[in-house]
Amino acid sequence: MLAFDRIYWYLAIPFTVLLAIQLVATFVGIGGEGGFDGGEDGLDLGEDGDFEPGFQLFTVRNFITFFAVFGWAGITFSNAGLGQFATILLSTILGIIVLLIVSALFYFITKLADSGTMDIQRAKGVTGEVYLRIPAKRKGMGKVSIKLQGSIRELDAMTDEDDVITTGNIIVVKDVISNSILLVEIMNKEDA
Repeated sequence: MLAFDRIYWYLAIPFTVLLAIQLVATFVGIGGEGGFDGGEDGLDLGEDGDFEPGFQLFTVRNFITFFAVFGWAGITFSNAGLGQFATILLSTILGIIVLLIVSALFYFITKLADSGTMDIQRAKGVTGEVYLRIPAKRKGMGKVSIKLQGSIRELDAMTDEDDVITTGNIIVVKDVISNSILLVEIMNKEDA
C-alpha cells in the first residue's frame, strides 16, 4: 500500500469511529446543546430575548464529519485510478460539500427547538376570560385563561376594579405584578 493511500486510511478509520460515537451520543441525548460542540458558543440573542442558534462552520462535529468523508472519498478516488492531485482535490471538495450540508441540517434542526419557557411579560394587552372570580381592589386572587405564546394558560390574576369580576367575563391584562400575577380589568365596563 502506498503512503498516499495509508494517509487516507489513517484519516478515514478513526474519524469514522468518532463519527459513529458522535451519532450514537446525539441520539442518546449526550451530543445536544453543550455536548461535543463545546457549549453554546454559536448562539445569538434573538429579538424576544431567547437564544437562537447561529450557523457554525468550524465545530468539532463538522471537523469529524469532514475528515471521515475526506478519508473515504480519498480511498475511493485513489482505488478508482485517479491521480494524487485529482484525488486530493475531489475528496476535499466532497468533504466540504458534506460539511456544509451537515452544518445546514444542524442549524435548521436547532432552529426548530423551542425552549418552552413562558415569558409572562408578553401577557400585557392580551385578552382572556375569567376562570375563577377575581376579588375587587386587589383583596385576593382569581384565575384567568389567556392565550400566551401559542397555548392557553391559566394564570393568577388581581384587579383594581371596584367590583368582583365574575367567572366568564372577558378581561384585558393591564400589567404584571411581581413576575407571576396578572393585573386585569374588565374589557367592556359599560356592558358589565
